[in-house]
Amino acid sequence: MLRKRVVKTASNAQAVQVIRYYHNKQKVVKHIGSCHTKEELDKMLFLAEKWIKDYMGQTSLFPEDDPNITLHLEESVFLGVHYNFFYNLIQTIQKEIGLETLTHSLLSDLVKIRIFEPASKLRSIDLLENYFGIKHNRKKFYRIAPDWLNLKEEVENIVVKFAKKRYDFCFDIVFYDVTTLYFETFEEDGLRKNGFSKDNKSQQPQILMGLIVSKEGFPVAYDIFAGNTFEGHTILPLITGFIQKHSVNSFTVVADAAMISQTNIEEQ
Repeated sequence: MLRKRVVKTASNAQAVQVIRYYHNKQKVVKHIGSCHTKEELDKMLFLAEKWIKDYMGQTSLFPEDDPNITLHLEESVFLGVHYNFFYNLIQTIQKEIGLETLTHSLLSDLVKIRIFEPASKLRSIDLLENYFGIKHNRKKFYRIAPDWLNLKEEVENIVVKFAKKRYDFCFDIVFYDVTTLYFETFEEDGLRKNGFSKDNKSQQPQILMGLIVSKEGFPVAYDIFAGNTFEGHTILPLITGFIQKHSVNSFTVVADAAMISQTNIEEQ
């Protein structure tokens, strides 16, 4: 059995050694080092204990360690922090809703990091490695991202199915509103247009996103519109499409005054 031993040296220092008894004699297995202060001695004894555990490869039935001493900072190197609890929590929610088999793992992870710290898509790939220790290839993102445009209808089917199961959603009442999402550019295109910005970014192009949620606030449908669209013009296309898609007979929509205009009421 290996043991620690402290002996005095010729220079009046204290030497820490790992020894074993062999034929009633002490044999030095490992010389840990020499020291002159109590702090150094404690450190050497810790290293000796650690060396014994690594060498033996098994846990002692009668440990001599103080159970309250779990970390020696002098012998530790900070490598970083991974937020595994948060990652696993969001992944569990995604699985419960039924989204884990629908999308590529990269898209699933981009959703997680978007909740944790919103950033651009490419910066989000770096944040995934920094915060969760998960690596994704940027080239793969550019290759597979266009395919995600075709997931909208299937995602909506999944979340409506989940809302029915989890919240007894029956289309009796929904809430509707819009928000704006701006882009870090000053160039417009067919969809990204300058308009009234809820983010106070009137000089940057944006899009409008309309969202339908259940009375519990669970999202069940969405659509996007050009950034210069008047928000009152978004409700009918989205609500009408939602009603037709799910063959809804009785339907109540709660929205703000900008949506419930006389024109929209008459058209509906």
